[in-house]
Amino acid sequence: MQKIKKDAQGNLVYGKIKLMILNGALKPGQKINKKELTEQLSVSQTPVNEAIIRLTGEGLIEQQERKGFFIKIFTYQDLKEFFAIRAGMEGVALRLCVEEQPDNTLDKLTHFFDNFSLPLDENEYKKYLKADQEFHQKIIELSRNSIIINFNKNFDFIMKSYQKGLIRPPEETLPEHKAIVKAVRNRDSEKAQQLLIEHHLKSRRVIKDQHLKYNTNN
Repeated sequence: MQKIKKDAQGNLVYGKIKLMILNGALKPGQKINKKELTEQLSVSQTPVNEAIIRLTGEGLIEQQERKGFFIKIFTYQDLKEFFAIRAGMEGVALRLCVEEQPDNTLDKLTHFFDNFSLPLDENEYKKYLKADQEFHQKIIELSRNSIIINFNKNFDFIMKSYQKGLIRPPEETLPEHKAIVKAVRNRDSEKAQQLLIEHHLKSRRVIKDQHLKYNTNN
């Protein structure tokens, strides 16, 4: 029983630190202060150490020799790869949703962007960012495909790709989101998949252009 309790605490600490990274409470490039984390989470250092090792294996933390552990800063190359994976993974997931889920389940996908209209003010922009994240996570969840769900859970490609915020402005992506939702409502699985794939590949092209510009200037 003691081992079960210990494992449960370890998983809880791991989950909390991971969330702190993904929601920006721990900033990209920030050095991890283990003592502060143990105090903040009210635990011993052992589960914190274990969580850091797990998150290093997942690519959210990196160890720098003789310096310690740091929140990983994702490069343009990383982001290009994330969006390529998302295009394929989410495209298939959405197609499965549209083809296999009943109306009451599919309806959970169709209201994320109902209350947004352009232009967005600063407060609406923050809400839109959250809706964007939740929409794409919900696609994975509603696919009901355990391999896709676990793949995303283990590698967090969706949340990792938001480290630099929105790649493209809402002026571009809101109409795309609404077009995807319309295809979902019409039960057009092929069009929904194509629109979502193109949605992510457009973001990937922006990242690619930014990468080329960065390399040219450096």
